[in-house]
Amino acid sequence: MSAPHPVFLRRLCVCADDFGLSAAIDRAILALIDQGVVTATSCMVLRQAWEIDAPQLRNRPGAGVDVGLHIDLTNVDGTAREAGLAPLAARSMLMPLRREHWLPILRQQLDRFEDAMGRPPSHVDGHRHVHQLPGVREALAELLNQRYGRALPWLRGTRPGPASGAVAFKQLLIHRLGGPGTRRLARRRSIPLSHRLLGVYGFDLDVQAYARSLEEWIAQCQDGDVLMCHPAIGSTPYDGIAAARQIEFEALSALSPALVEQGWGVRLSPQPLRATR
Repeated sequence: MSAPHPVFLRRLCVCADDFGLSAAIDRAILALIDQGVVTATSCMVLRQAWEIDAPQLRNRPGAGVDVGLHIDLTNVDGTAREAGLAPLAARSMLMPLRREHWLPILRQQLDRFEDAMGRPPSHVDGHRHVHQLPGVREALAELLNQRYGRALPWLRGTRPGPASGAVAFKQLLIHRLGGPGTRRLARRRSIPLSHRLLGVYGFDLDVQAYARSLEEWIAQCQDGDVLMCHPAIGSTPYDGIAAARQIEFEALSALSPALVEQGWGVRLSPQPLRATR
């Protein structure tokens, strides 16, 4: 009797954003990494909790997790207080700043990441998706090519996943901020780019509704998609999505990687793709 053919498992990268923003957020991300649910996290190296909590992330034993840089252009004082994104996006879209403006800002954040982690980031994305803005993305691509040669971090793509109504509009808006341009630039620069972006919603769901959304994202995922999330244990001052973060943590904590694999044929894993789409 011949051996059965191996079953191909779709691989889904579950990426928790905003590590370093607060202790409440960092505790949640570390707990979900230990559980095997979160397989990547993106770090805000300008925020107050980063230097305190980075050693816990760096020294996590046996964690199969991608640890990357979450580019932060709206930091005010190291807390969760935010500068406005709209003026930054408008200025970038209407009159892109030369890459020289962004190079020192991005270089500082890459330096701070490497100083704390002792290694390059596995990936780079942006807080509020700023990594794909015109001007920012060109400077970022130049720095990544200069610093890392062929061992390039992957970039988060923002190509929409399946959705309808207000969520579909939000996904399209995120992608239109610079997704197509980022994809072209990544291909030209040979920078790995993830596939679709899942996890977009209005931060307005209760635990049951968010859990159903998780199930839908997992069921509909394709190999190489990223499912972003924003979990927290407890609230963070000045955080506009503090309640949604706690709901996300409760629903994510109920996931079992083994059952996800058995039920949907999906393996929660670090980002598997190393070529642009």
